[in-house]
Amino acid sequence: MEDEKPVKHPNTPNDKSLSHSSLPERGDVVVVNILGNEIRLRTGTDSAYIHKLAVDIENRIRHCMSDSGVMSSLKAVILVCLELADELEKSKQQHFKKDKIWEEKIDKLLDKISAI
Repeated sequence: MEDEKPVKHPNTPNDKSLSHSSLPERGDVVVVNILGNEIRLRTGTDSAYIHKLAVDIENRIRHCMSDSGVMSSLKAVILVCLELADELEKSKQQHFKKDKIWEEKIDKLLDKISAI
């Protein structure tokens, strides 16, 4: 059996070893704090919007922890991720259904036009 090499964990924003070269080259650095964890993001998106998202995420995590009795922030984050993934998937399905309805309406109109 080969010797297993330890898994190297990615640098986190709190790591002193984090080099600026590991951040994307474009955009401003926005610092947010979620559950006491400082996170530095390089983004072209408005910082106020990023802060709004961070507040929403922290509120969801805290709500999950208080409602479900989950004490582990990691478990709460996982539950929030599942909740957000579910919301995203439902939204995609809803948009897909609306697209299909519009495609059908357009096809009917094109059939009427070609019949003229």
